[in-house]
Amino acid sequence: MASVLVKYISDKVSCVRWQPSGMQGLQSSDTFVSGSWDNAVKSLTVSQVNSLLMWKVTSKTQTTVKEEEQSYRDTSRTSDVRTTRAYLEPEIVSQEIHIGDVTDLKFANRNSLLAASSCGTVQSFNVTEDSKKLIPGQKWEGIHHLEMSNCPCTCMSVSGTDVATCGEDGRINVLRLDHRKPVRIIDNADSCSLNAIVHSKTNEVITVNSAGQLKVWDVRQDGNSPVRIFLVTGKKVALHCVDRHPVQPHLVAAGGEDGTLTMWDLRKEHLPVTLFDSHESHVWEVKFHPTNPNNLFTCSDDGSVLHWQTKPGIGSSRPSTPLAGFPSSAVSSGHGLLQQATSGADTGSPWISSDTSASNVDINHVLPSLTMPVNCVDVEGNSLVCGTDGEALYLVNDLFLH
Repeated sequence: MASVLVKYISDKVSCVRWQPSGMQGLQSSDTFVSGSWDNAVKSLTVSQVNSLLMWKVTSKTQTTVKEEEQSYRDTSRTSDVRTTRAYLEPEIVSQEIHIGDVTDLKFANRNSLLAASSCGTVQSFNVTEDSKKLIPGQKWEGIHHLEMSNCPCTCMSVSGTDVATCGEDGRINVLRLDHRKPVRIIDNADSCSLNAIVHSKTNEVITVNSAGQLKVWDVRQDGNSPVRIFLVTGKKVALHCVDRHPVQPHLVAAGGEDGTLTMWDLRKEHLPVTLFDSHESHVWEVKFHPTNPNNLFTCSDDGSVLHWQTKPGIGSSRPSTPLAGFPSSAVSSGHGLLQQATSGADTGSPWISSDTSASNVDINHVLPSLTMPVNCVDVEGNSLVCGTDGEALYLVNDLFLH
């Protein structure tokens, strides 16, 4: 059964990220970082002072003994011993001041954290292995700017030692961890805000923008033109987030301001393969599970976090059931498959099917009913963490995964 812990803090949470485990695939991480946004003005010279927090998650073994009397006359008893794991509230192990809203967080590796700012800056932090302290390192200041002032760096993506950043200025920067200046700048990559970015290959990135476009870029090429451009069908709807399948890089998921989850097969031409409609407002983040990609998670301005699971028989051999203790959302009109935008879809992928009669995924609510926007979500092993505008962190353990 999934368990949910809530930790109330004094800040609105804009971003959360699990620290990579030292034994990826064998042991889950027990440490994550969070960033805040929209703190009140605390100085005449600094617009906003927010915070970066590093959290430690602990648990303890809990043994329950149930005794049953065997006979009215016999005083002998048998014991049913059950061992469960009780999760404790996460504790802060390190804290750093952050100038401006924390707009994105990424781990370049286990010991290197990158934080993006609404001031147009990217700051690196070294994470000490023993004490989990955040030590400020290299800073790239003002790499996103308009004519007269800096503007927010909206997102980052990491591939090895390279970091790609985007901003409201429509610019793409490629940073290198050991270089003080960007090694590549695409100055006029877009005429509107670039809202999210992800690497599809070492030298290839995917961006989504406020005009509802998904673009593929080869950062080795000169000029400021993308390799390919994809569009959502119908009206232009801003896309806020993007993630790629961890083992099928041609499969990309994006979330929009109308609550729609869009699936693209980059081997197809221009249009998304599948559109799902389940959230009632902006989708702020979309995450494939890094080691169990038949599971995908989205969070929304409507206050919900959804767990998307492929149905049995479609790329999965295990049964799909709702998370214990939480309602399952209906896969029907308004909650499931909206349309198949192209024909001849690849049925080898559990997320894509040529069968338009029903959705290929089950959709379940992860959290109890909420009213405040959920801005961010990240998943590691069978644990999920998310942050809200209600100044709360939610930690969900023992997720059921395919």
